Amino acid sequence: MKEALLLQAQYNQFANANMIAIFKKASKELLYKDCGLYYGSIMQTAEHILCSDIGIMLGRFRAFSSKTLEEVEAILQTLNPDHRLQSAIYEDIEAFGRLRSQVDSKIITLIESIEDFKSVDTLTFPGVEFKKPRGFFILALLNHATHHRGQIAGALDILNIENDFNGMLGM
Repeated sequence: MKEALLLQAQYNQFANANMIAIFKKASKELLYKDCGLYYGSIMQTAEHILCSDIGIMLGRFRAFSSKTLEEVEAILQTLNPDHRLQSAIYEDIEAFGRLRSQVDSKIITLIESIEDFKSVDTLTFPGVEFKKPRGFFILALLNHATHHRGQIAGALDILNIENDFNGMLGM
């Protein structure tokens, strides 16, 4: 299980880095424009992925790490009470990219440090509760990022912004 989760986390790191590189070349106006995605704009969708990784993956699952994960508290402080990024990070592609990179590295470190992926945990969201093995939750969260990056890739295609950051075989 750990090997598969690490591969997925490394893939996310690779795909996220390539996605951010495309963002840095694109018009800020297009990235922040509501283009009809579930979360509105490309950047709002990227923010949703990042905030989920920070709040759920690092915030919740760090409790299962066999060691203290340095800098996670500082990363958690980048979220506002409404689970969105501080505007200074959200509005600055460079700062957003640095945080995205830092979070991807911490997720890999987290997975490397977890020994028990079989214990059943509960994850609760408004109106729904899930009970699953810990490894399943981690896989679902890693896959969540892939899902939303696909939406971003589609929106970039519609906007005629060349992109090809989602291929696992390229890593």
